[in-house]
Amino acid sequence: MSVHDSESDNSEVIFARRRYRAPIFSSSEEEEESVEEWSDPSGNQPNILPFVSPSGFVMDDISLRSDAEVEHCYELFVPDTLVEEIVVQTNFYASQQVETGCSKRLQKWAPTNKQYLKQKRHKYGVKIYKLCCESGYTYAFRVYAGKSFEEENTPTKIVMFLCRDLFHKGHTLYTDNWYTSLELAENLIDKNVHLVGTLRSNRRRNPPQVISKKLKRGEAIAKQNKKGITILKWKDKRDILVLSTKHSSEMVNVQSRSGNKLKPKIIVDYNRGKAAVDLSDQMNGYNSPLRRSLKWYRKLAIELLLNTAVLNSFILFKNITTKRISITEFRKKLAVYLTNCKEADVPSSSIATSKKRHNLQTKPGRVSAVRKYCKSCYEENAAQSGRKIAQNLTKQVITFCDTCEGQPFLCLPCFNKIH
Repeated sequence: MSVHDSESDNSEVIFARRRYRAPIFSSSEEEEESVEEWSDPSGNQPNILPFVSPSGFVMDDISLRSDAEVEHCYELFVPDTLVEEIVVQTNFYASQQVETGCSKRLQKWAPTNKQYLKQKRHKYGVKIYKLCCESGYTYAFRVYAGKSFEEENTPTKIVMFLCRDLFHKGHTLYTDNWYTSLELAENLIDKNVHLVGTLRSNRRRNPPQVISKKLKRGEAIAKQNKKGITILKWKDKRDILVLSTKHSSEMVNVQSRSGNKLKPKIIVDYNRGKAAVDLSDQMNGYNSPLRRSLKWYRKLAIELLLNTAVLNSFILFKNITTKRISITEFRKKLAVYLTNCKEADVPSSSIATSKKRHNLQTKPGRVSAVRKYCKSCYEENAAQSGRKIAQNLTKQVITFCDTCEGQPFLCLPCFNKIH
């Protein structure tokens, strides 16, 4: 703004007009990044040679025979040296507590932030990122270490870290919508790994033609970019958005309760592949030793040593010995070994269930035809007033105890008093 000076008192003030200048770009790189070409699917996916080796463990690398015991498989994941180190550190911490009343060593530990997961059954806890195989075997994991390592906790970097030993082998990775993005797909293509996963609609560089399209139930729309990455939206009960570097927009017939149904092949393969992590969590939930505790490191140690390691050794044991054994029986045998007990010293499960549980059941049929006198009330009234008067005083019921001998008819107060 400029001011025009004058000698007279009635000088006039003149304001210069502000000029707007258009920004000048030195190159067109920013425009090319913001506008990405999407076309109809042509089936031109990345040429990645598929993984052709037999599934399962490489037996040449495992020094176990077909008659291996439970503890031999567990020692591959939790060796004696690790257990001894845990014992040494635990005793050292206990001696500090006795001498000083508090441990200065814990001040050096970086606290792991407790996570709030709204969609999970256990809302709060330590977050662990896991990479699982089809059988539920945990191949790799990483513990969330808090916001101080936020740069390393991005979804793309986490996936690349977990899959670092699987690059250039032709594997297919299945991820949920927290991990899946175009950036991750491009990085995995460069490493000869396919990606299939659900996708969030607010991810950067998503095709607007697919995101904004309104679909009816059973309809689908798909687009493909120059690198062969396909993004497809299919309407079932709700919109389902998926990304794949392995599939095009082909549809397949699937048998359902209501009959044959057309589904995109991407979704059919994703539903089969995503079950690995769910199976791992399900198996870990059987007879889990986890208990409520304020010590996050205690929860983490139990989860890794007595859940993840036990499940991996259980899968390895079944694969090597070809024996049919439940995870509960496997845990029981492992507990006997770790506690130096004998199986004869372990109480039988029949002891806990030797006491029969009495239940008050209702006799089916017409009430007037099935009801009878309460046995306990009738005997008490008959002892006091005789049988004829007892028949008038005693009420008739349709409930009986199915466990007692003779299945006597009893009213609720008498049933509670006897049992």
